Amino acid sequence: MTGHASDRGLRSATPVANLLVLGTLVGAAIASPSLVVRTVALAVILGLAAWSGVPAGSFLRSLRFVLVFAVVLFAAQALSVREGVVWVDRVVRITDLGLLAGAAMALRFLVILASSFLFVSVVDPDRLAGALIRWGIPYRYGYLLILSLRFVPFFRRELRIVREAQAVRGLRPSIRSPRGIRQAIRYTFVPVLVSGLMRVESIALSMKGRCFGLHPRRTAPRPERFRAADAGALCCVGALVGLAVAAARGGWM
Repeated sequence: MTGHASDRGLRSATPVANLLVLGTLVGAAIASPSLVVRTVALAVILGLAAWSGVPAGSFLRSLRFVLVFAVVLFAAQALSVREGVVWVDRVVRITDLGLLAGAAMALRFLVILASSFLFVSVVDPDRLAGALIRWGIPYRYGYLLILSLRFVPFFRRELRIVREAQAVRGLRPSIRSPRGIRQAIRYTFVPVLVSGLMRVESIALSMKGRCFGLHPRRTAPRPERFRAADAGALCCVGALVGLAVAAARGGWM
């Protein structure tokens, strides 16, 4: 019998394994200058997203602004670096080192943002906060993290509701002109912000009514057992670390 999407991949792994995967991916993007390592890290992120049941279309749509900004970073680096073998020297000057620098910057940006978004998508905030409390972190900070992660799908849902309401009223704000930016702020950003502030106020009143923070300590949930998903996550971490070490020793580009 096939399991639900919520039981697949990193969704069923412990928060410790997910934190280790996130730290390894971000560390590979920052510490390793090799384009091979960063490209493999990006491929690992896409593979882990598919393994965890994250819809590919939804994942890529959520990263569309990240992809656009990565293209801008690539172009800026490619045009600003003048050293190296010249490839194009007509209207602008583009060199091989400029292209490599642009690819390195764009891949670093993509890996860091994509891995962070994958972490937020697959990790249950309650399980993560429970793990942090077991490690000795005050439970107030643990629940602060829970609320922060809970607001990610909330704002996504509110944005979808606002856009559907705009479509019903025939409004299509665009950010391609100053007027469009003003309309987007007025008809999209402000309603979502007001809805978020109202949600924050209701949560604060609810926590105050339940005397949250009255006691300095509270009981922590039981530790989670090691699962097959944790073994898969550790294999990905080990393979990526081994590739980064091999790239450093071999001097891979």
